[in-house]
Formats: sequence, structure tokens, C-alpha cells
Amino acid sequence: MNPFTQFQLQQTRRTFLRRAGLGVGSVALTSLLRPAALLSSQTATTDRWAGVADPFHLAPKAKRVIFLCMAGGPSHLETFDYKPKLAELHGQPMPESLTKGQPLAQLQGQELKCFGPQHPFERYGTSGQEICTRLPHIGGIADEVCIVRSMHT
Repeated sequence: MNPFTQFQLQQTRRTFLRRAGLGVGSVALTSLLRPAALLSSQTATTDRWAGVADPFHLAPKAKRVIFLCMAGGPSHLETFDYKPKLAELHGQPMPESLTKGQPLAQLQGQELKCFGPQHPFERYGTSGQEICTRLPHIGGIADEVCIVRSMHT
């Protein structure tokens, strides 16, 4: 098997994001510790910053890059994923059909209760996207954003 094919088989979304984060992080660290390391050899004689690649293959469009890698954040149940049945069952014991056969060792012997959304949802835009009222600005552009609700892991 050729090495590139083997690399493609091993490359998952998580490994790609981890490696991309390491790459961006290492460039950022280099720019903090030794900014001159990122300059091209032409820059030593001129005052213009040429960047890593000079000249560029394509004209750049982006002015800045913001790379966020966050752990945590608001729950999908508190932002874009409205579950009316869960809201209806809030505070009631969890149905056995959901817990039967599930490995809930840390919760054995405890009464499990449903926990519904803590903030109301409204329909926004002509598409009628159900979005939490805590995100009114996103609700204002509901017809311009794409919300993917078919992902499963």
C-alpha cells in the first residue's frame, strides 16, 4: 500500500484537527518567541514583511485567522436543538426505555430525572428555525446560517 493511501486511512477528523491545532499553535509560538524566524530572506534588506510564502500563489482574501479550540461551551439543548418532549418531561423520572441496558454505573441507585431546556425557544426567520431566545442576534440572521441537525456520533 502506498504511504499516502495509508496516511489517508489513518487520518480521522479528530487527528486532522489535533494536527492543525498543533501546526497553528507552533507558528503562533514561533511568532511570539522569535518573530524574525517567520520572515523571508528578502525582509532582511527591506522594511516590508513578506510573510512565509512570497510571492503567494493566489491573492489573499482573509486579513486575519482566528483559530478557536474550546472545551465546553453551551449545550446543544440550550442553543439550537429544541426537544419539546424533553421539555414536557422536565423534572419527571427518566423513562426506563432510555436507561435499560445502558452502562450507567456511576448513577446506580439514584433516581434519574429528565432535565429540559432552561430557556425558551422561538421560531426565527422565514425558515422558522427554532433557536434559543438567549441567542437573539443569531435569530436575526436565521435565514443566512446553516444549522446541521443530522450529525450522529
